[in-house]
Amino acid sequence: MISKNLKLYSYTAFFSFGFFVMILPSAFPRVLSDFSLNYLHGGYLLSLGTLGYIAGSLACALFAHKVGLRFIAILGPFFLIVGSLGYAFSKGFLEVVVAAFTTNIGAGMIEVGVGSLIGDMAKEKASSSLNLVNSLFALGALSSPFVVSLFMRENFGWRGVFFVEALIVVFALVFAFRIEVPDFVPKKESHFKLFFKPSIMLIDILIMVYVGYEVGYSAWISTFLVHVHGMSVALAAASSSVFWIGMFFGRYMASFVRIEDEKWIFMISMSSLISVLAFMFSTNLYLTVIFIFLSGLSFASTYPTIQAMLTKRVKGKIGNLMGVFVFFVGIGAVISQWLIGKVANSSGVFIGFAVVPTLIVLEILLSLIFYKTNFRTIDVKQEHF
Repeated sequence: MISKNLKLYSYTAFFSFGFFVMILPSAFPRVLSDFSLNYLHGGYLLSLGTLGYIAGSLACALFAHKVGLRFIAILGPFFLIVGSLGYAFSKGFLEVVVAAFTTNIGAGMIEVGVGSLIGDMAKEKASSSLNLVNSLFALGALSSPFVVSLFMRENFGWRGVFFVEALIVVFALVFAFRIEVPDFVPKKESHFKLFFKPSIMLIDILIMVYVGYEVGYSAWISTFLVHVHGMSVALAAASSSVFWIGMFFGRYMASFVRIEDEKWIFMISMSSLISVLAFMFSTNLYLTVIFIFLSGLSFASTYPTIQAMLTKRVKGKIGNLMGVFVFFVGIGAVISQWLIGKVANSSGVFIGFAVVPTLIVLEILLSLIFYKTNFRTIDVKQEHF
């Protein structure tokens, strides 16, 4: 049973997390211009920020069993507020990098805290509960491009949006202090040995690849629309939010899906590949927007479904392993953003963006392996170490 305070914390934390994630990508062409950066160094900026996400998740992986999930749930919004204010007052490239690193530490901790608590308390309804919570992430992510576009049109600048972000996160911090953590949430024992189970390792690789193409798509879509389709920065930011509209509806609808998780991952990965390729080769503006929406709809439930696959296998041993899981999330984001930037800088944005469908093909192959093997029947929660 999920308590009211945990629901309120999860919804506000994930909404603010999603809102934050799309601020910089939506304003990315302007950010590149402000700091006189090429695509390669733009990729470095995104990747260096994501290292903070890795640091936050790694800290959770190492210390979740010591400090408890409630403390992690409090630290997440705190770092998100500090980093957002750092963005708002930044004057140079180094200051933006530090702000990005700090904010992403908080994002990683929110990811671990919410995923672990929901996964433990929702029990067999983990997949539907996580899809519902993640729909608030998508709602935040589809909102921020419109705010970025509005601030740019009114000449407030992209930094001002981070003041809005800090204000939103305050609500999550308030609810974090009111969370009641049940006795069965582990605080004393580490369960890292479970990581070496083949099913757990493959789940971590699945999420690493997925996040690689999701973050790559969402971070570079505005730049793709500006430099390939010739849109203005404000229009591209607004158009990219259509992706998150698809994500929101996809995650909400997926909370009612009763298809086996492992089969569902394969199905939506295939749909993702078709949608992304259609978007890339579309020459009609209206069709392009439709394919952006369908990409979001296809991507939507992949993350929470893979997350549920983990929680169902480890149950009360989730704290450390969710930290490892989110660590792989960060690795996938860093590699893809750096790789897209590097390829785009040498061969153009279109070729750089092709990294996204390439990663989706890899996800399809991995999901097929998972489904066709007995990995999907392994229940590691019954094993003892």
